[in-house]
Amino acid sequence: MKKLDPFYWYMILAHRQLLKAHLHAEEKIFVFTNINKHRTAQWINLFAAVIIFFALRSVPRADMGSVISALLAPVMVMGGAWFSLSFGAIPARLIDCSMSVTLWMYTGFKVSLTTMFLALGFITPPLLWIVFAVIYLAMDLSSTVYDTADGLKAGLDEAVLKHSRAALIYYNSQGIRVEDENSSS
Repeated sequence: MKKLDPFYWYMILAHRQLLKAHLHAEEKIFVFTNINKHRTAQWINLFAAVIIFFALRSVPRADMGSVISALLAPVMVMGGAWFSLSFGAIPARLIDCSMSVTLWMYTGFKVSLTTMFLALGFITPPLLWIVFAVIYLAMDLSSTVYDTADGLKAGLDEAVLKHSRAALIYYNSQGIRVEDENSSS
């Protein structure tokens, strides 16, 4: 079924540089799992976009600015929250939970952004649609690949914390006082 899915090929194309990297087997599994997550979001967004398009057709042109303004909050909040969430801060054992959270955060961001871009399309000259399409595509490609690359850091903060604690225990056993060195600077 994947072979017939245009969003599968779109995501494979978007992730081509990442897939060419020398990844370990578990990292490749994560990349393909995340590609599937983004495929799901793409399909949800497409279905929502069809509904949104027909709904926006009935909105008077004079009110379209209000629609766009109202969408700024979810685009900024969902986008900001989604981008600020780092897989590195998530313990590796909770990766399934964070995959679900990021799926819905990204979907909310993408549907809000799609709605905003469609609304802009109703009130701007068609010549600008090309510019909007480039902006939209750039956002989509960069954000999905960023999310996948960030996901390869899952459990990193946890590992750094364990390493730091082990280093402190070692330093203390050797009589090295880290607090003394930090307080003098």
